[in-house]
Amino acid sequence: MDAEKHLMQTDVVIVGAGLVGLTAAIALSRLGKQVVLTDAKPPFELPAGWADDQLDWDSRIYALTNQTMDWLAEIGVWQHVPAQRVNPVNAMHLWSPTQHHVQPSLSLTAKEAHLAQMGCIVESQALMQACWTVLADADVTVITDAPAQSLQQFGHQIRVALPQQTIEAQLLIGADGASSWVRSQCGIGVEQVDFAQTALVTNYVATHAHQHVARQWFGAHETLALLPMPEQQVSLVWALPHAEAARMQALSAGELAVAVEHRCGQVLGPLTPNGAVMAFPLRQNTAETMALPNILLLGDAAHQVHPMAGQGVNLGFEDVQALCAEVARLPGIKPLGDVNVLRHVMRGRQRDIRSMHALTRGLDFLFARPQALWTHAALLGLRGVENSAMLKRFLIRTATQA
Repeated sequence: MDAEKHLMQTDVVIVGAGLVGLTAAIALSRLGKQVVLTDAKPPFELPAGWADDQLDWDSRIYALTNQTMDWLAEIGVWQHVPAQRVNPVNAMHLWSPTQHHVQPSLSLTAKEAHLAQMGCIVESQALMQACWTVLADADVTVITDAPAQSLQQFGHQIRVALPQQTIEAQLLIGADGASSWVRSQCGIGVEQVDFAQTALVTNYVATHAHQHVARQWFGAHETLALLPMPEQQVSLVWALPHAEAARMQALSAGELAVAVEHRCGQVLGPLTPNGAVMAFPLRQNTAETMALPNILLLGDAAHQVHPMAGQGVNLGFEDVQALCAEVARLPGIKPLGDVNVLRHVMRGRQRDIRSMHALTRGLDFLFARPQALWTHAALLGLRGVENSAMLKRFLIRTATQA
């Protein structure tokens, strides 16, 4: 069938209906732009039980900054996230590689920075559902179950061929994840850092109250985090060398819980498993460029970071905000896909992305070295921060505004 007979013209076509693609569609439509959102997968659907609040807890969670929550509220999404499935983060406790007792090396609290909270923990499925709820009332054309097949550039327009339609737009946004089809089709290379680690992710019910504290332990090429969730749950994110992660994954749920308890010095008492264990190989992918004429990469398609920073989705949302700020200032005579406009967006984002890459790679490099000198330096660094109110306020503000 001739694709020209099914040609759709729009301002923006977005490939990828994850959180970054969804919020980009919502935010751009609020700026009066015609948007088509496409995805190879079916539309998102929650498992049964959501309406009765009986839905199993999602093992995939996000740590959102205050700035992210404010922006999600601004575009109408946050109001649709059920409050009972969100947990505030009021403090962060960090343990150095040589420390195994209960008291952390470094404690950062919202109160020290005069904040109500440092951020929050929210499930992926709750945030996805909120985005789809808002999208249903937005002026956005959604085409799912439609893998993109090809793209072509025609002057100041770009065409994306789907199985039943061809979409012609001024701007193509690639928000299709770390294995981005858009990035590949454009021939954009990727700088990859393989951390030689696997992240184990699951949920537990803790015996002792977590008190809304995010806890993190560092080791030799290892990071373990217990993040506070509602109903006295914690979310485990444990980054380990591949072989050690495989050994841990082979344990029963109960045996793994005991291993986690031992690693954390039973700071929260015995842990009861409350969900499946998922495993993800850890890599840092950075596209050689985010911007080409008529094309912009956002989120993991442009930059994927180590989960120890907990900032991946926040960086993606900030990409969307930077684009929308530029679009709002754009003169009517200038096309959305103008390469200078898109490169301006990219330059504005590069500092944050480079800073996050430096942080995650630097921490992994530092704590991956078992030599006493490196371990001692790391311990002294944490103690130095603990004793400096100014440094602590700086770290808290950085973490909560990223």
